[in-house]
Amino acid sequence: MHRVFLHVGTPKSGTTYLQEVLWRNRDSLRADGVRYPGARPDEQFLATLDLLERDFHGVSDPAVRDAWERISTEARAWHGTSVISHEMLAPATPEMVRRAMNSFGNAEVHVVCTARDLARQLPAVWQEDVKNSGQLTFDEFSRSLRGDTTVNPYFANTFWGYQDIPAFLRTWAADLPPERVHVITLPRGAARDTLWRRFAEVVGVDPVRPVEVDVRNPSTGVVETNLLRLLNRAGVREDLGWPGYENLVKEFLALEVLAGRPGSVPLTLPVEDRPWVEQWCKDTVEAIRAAGYHVVGDLGDLLPTWRVDHDTGHPDSATDAELLDAAVYALASTLRLVQTERRRAAARKPPPPASVRGVLLERYEGDPRMRWMLRGYRNAKAAVRAIRNGR
Repeated sequence: MHRVFLHVGTPKSGTTYLQEVLWRNRDSLRADGVRYPGARPDEQFLATLDLLERDFHGVSDPAVRDAWERISTEARAWHGTSVISHEMLAPATPEMVRRAMNSFGNAEVHVVCTARDLARQLPAVWQEDVKNSGQLTFDEFSRSLRGDTTVNPYFANTFWGYQDIPAFLRTWAADLPPERVHVITLPRGAARDTLWRRFAEVVGVDPVRPVEVDVRNPSTGVVETNLLRLLNRAGVREDLGWPGYENLVKEFLALEVLAGRPGSVPLTLPVEDRPWVEQWCKDTVEAIRAAGYHVVGDLGDLLPTWRVDHDTGHPDSATDAELLDAAVYALASTLRLVQTERRRAAARKPPPPASVRGVLLERYEGDPRMRWMLRGYRNAKAAVRAIRNGR
């Protein structure tokens, strides 16, 4: 069958892992009749930016132009199953959705959503926002989601655009029968490959064949996230620009250094946020059930469970002493990086150009004639110096 599966959300639900599996196994998937369009790993991300008419943190990549047309052309030409996956597709407008649907010709289009309960999503999304230069405290972030107008509504609008599953599925599924809309739940504590197995079930491929992938997107803890937030408020993003910030702060400081800091305390949802989050989750489950979508897993996976032993305090609770300790740890790692880079630069630096005299001396210093000529040169040079000095 000529089918296209559009995986449209949600962020922080294992999407990076899923996309890496699809990319790394594209050859074996193609042998099974499944195409993962794109000539490079980020091609579908670029296509998403093209469809949504967006840049990324103010940076415009020339490769975005016509990227959606490139991958949709591949999908139209493939007379089997094609998979397009990016979580940033979720907040598309009805006009953008129509453009996407029309780009696949006569293919049978399916929409897929991977989902976790909101109690896990909130801390994960907040720390991810901080790693991408966000400055809000968790309290400000939470209040904005509940409609507090003293906080810039941009943050709440952005969050719900990606995380309000019933709302964005209504947009994406407007012209589809409910059986072609698939909600894949990801239970708490699930095995690493659970998401892939459930996704493969939807697409119709053997989940056993793909090679193992190692996707590292580690989370920062309470103290580390607050340290990054303070750096953001100090204006490092403006000083470095996005490419520099992504390389030095997000990739190096956040992921390589702070995410691996010993004794890091994981982020959890504060007790005071539990009532409204629990109600939102119940409403979401009922809306999905009422819509009649195909559910892979259990809708109960989208309801939070509260464990006292996982209550690590408020995400904003880092003390000055804890922040200082984390800052010293980060500074030490940064100094080691600077030293390593300086040594690499010195190793790459070409030696200074040798003088003609030096080259000749090195080459001929063992030759008796050269020693005689050198002795005569030095005697003549001494005589000239004596004459100049009036001796």
